[in-house]
Amino acid sequence: MKRIFIPFIALISLLTGCNQSAATSEDISKLAYEWEKANFDRDYVREQELLYEEGSYEIHKTTKQKESGIKYEDIRYEIYFDEDLERYYVFTDFKNPNGENSVEDNIVLRKKDDEWKVDTSEGLDIVREEISEKFEREACINCK
Repeated sequence: MKRIFIPFIALISLLTGCNQSAATSEDISKLAYEWEKANFDRDYVREQELLYEEGSYEIHKTTKQKESGIKYEDIRYEIYFDEDLERYYVFTDFKNPNGENSVEDNIVLRKKDDEWKVDTSEGLDIVREEISEKFEREACINCK
């Protein structure tokens, strides 16, 4: 009985550990929000924490930080997952809190050291229509 019990406990522990690293659509949308907030607040330090490759996005390095007032619930998040490349595509749509225009942003999230990070270089050439045709939408948060 002891021989069966120990491997069973080890298997349960392994499965529990694997399950903890899986991200939910809500986790992904909250990370996308953190990126948008850092970007619109011009929070260089926070942007660097969220980046897949630190230093790959230097726009706000010398800019004065300011509170944009951007809110999670004001952003629409469309989330797609590419199993082959193991990355999330997040399309955000919202009214610019610093102006009158609408914002459509394409964010790519890749896993680095068990954390999802924003890969700005991979997000540059994203075409929404191609992604939405190629992958099934995992979630649409704050969609009206």
